Amino acid sequence: MDISIYDNYSGVEKDFEFFNLDGQYQECDSLLCAICMRGTATIKIRLQEYQMKRSDFLVIGPHIPFYIVEQSDDFHIDIIRAGLSIFDFATEDFLKIHLERLTRGCPICTLTARKLIMFHTIHSYLKLLVKVENNRYRNLVVYEYIKIFFYEVCYILDNQHKRIKIPKRDREITKEFFRSVESNFRNNRKVEFYADRIGVSPKHLAHVIHNVTGKYPSDWIEGYLLLESKKLLRKTKDSIQVISFDLNFATPSHFGKFFKDKTGQTPREFRKAAESAYE
Repeated sequence: MDISIYDNYSGVEKDFEFFNLDGQYQECDSLLCAICMRGTATIKIRLQEYQMKRSDFLVIGPHIPFYIVEQSDDFHIDIIRAGLSIFDFATEDFLKIHLERLTRGCPICTLTARKLIMFHTIHSYLKLLVKVENNRYRNLVVYEYIKIFFYEVCYILDNQHKRIKIPKRDREITKEFFRSVESNFRNNRKVEFYADRIGVSPKHLAHVIHNVTGKYPSDWIEGYLLLESKKLLRKTKDSIQVISFDLNFATPSHFGKFFKDKTGQTPREFRKAAESAYE
């Protein structure tokens, strides 16, 4: 059963390693859902910052980089971590489609007081239930509660999207753009490539992405490239030359110039600083 339930408190020992203040991007191979019960935090997901406060519900999809920039002393969140196998039990097409949406759309929505109590109650019950042993029905009951939980989330997101006055086609273009960038940013950095895949002009793509996100497509493409560069420098022993070629730079010098222009450090300086931080 690839499901875990956690509490996470600021200022005390944490149950869950991914929500901490080490200033480094984290990635989880699961679907993370966090409910803010108290306090505030600034969270950076991919390359965009979001403010989280009491009653806010956060969804982070598998392998999406994020970290907490800052948080109040009383920040408290309930966390549900669901592995990719969660998609296996979602036999209904509706739930499958919307679970996919959770990992692509706006990651934060605000719960009503009633929904907050309901979600916290489900979280508390699941936390007790997953610890139960010698109960052959436990997994079935857990999955049913998880399904209820995500159906409620889908309902909330549907209502939120209706309130946000972004044309449906613009939302579709934005989702397709990010899906395509995540798969192709290593080898394709031209906006024209993504516009062609989506079936719109580069000018229209730039207009839509800037209108929806506040940034231009080229900013996002370079941002993904920089994020991957930092990840490879921090988490692998590959040489600068190997990394530069893996990211499809013509030469290590081109990679070094790109990296220093964006960070103020050379790749070697960044790697050394990252290694020192963990000593």
